[in-house]
Amino acid sequence: MILSDILKSRLKLIGIVLLFVMPVVYAWYLVFFTNYKMHTKGVEHGLLISPIIQVGDFELFEPISQEKYQLIGKWTLVSFVENKCEKACEFQLYELRQIWLALGKDGNKIQRLAIVKDKNLISSEQIKLSQGHLFLKEDKDSKDRLNSRIKSYPAFDSESIYLIDPYGNLMMQYKKGTNPSGIIKDIERLIRISK
Repeated sequence: MILSDILKSRLKLIGIVLLFVMPVVYAWYLVFFTNYKMHTKGVEHGLLISPIIQVGDFELFEPISQEKYQLIGKWTLVSFVENKCEKACEFQLYELRQIWLALGKDGNKIQRLAIVKDKNLISSEQIKLSQGHLFLKEDKDSKDRLNSRIKSYPAFDSESIYLIDPYGNLMMQYKKGTNPSGIIKDIERLIRISK
């Protein structure tokens, strides 16, 4: 009788220990021996470029005021104009402006850069509409160097939006169709973390 009571209490104790240990062992097995959640997204809304690509510093200008700016020092949203700027291109420039406006007080930490293959691809009206958009200095050498660095990213797509950090590193890609509110959340998070 006493032996069966001892056996029952030991079995209860083993059951309680297993109740706490089994989830840990199971989680360890899932993480290290299966593909469980291998391809799930993190909190970012774009694609993290890994390893980051060092772009360097370039002189930029704002075509309306003719003010000069530097690439390094601010977060930079980059878009490409490879063909004649029509509806999709205009919408992307407009979308970047709206993202910048939506950042409110953090808007001064962001700049927008359009890399235009040829200055004839974008009209002066489109430049006025994109107000505040920066362009690369009209220097073929600078344009070629910046293009080759950004396009060295294996998954480069000219319809994507790219994010360059304040140190001149290409770090994120937002594919065409990415929700602008996701881009805003990412930038707000990056600004908050970098303070």
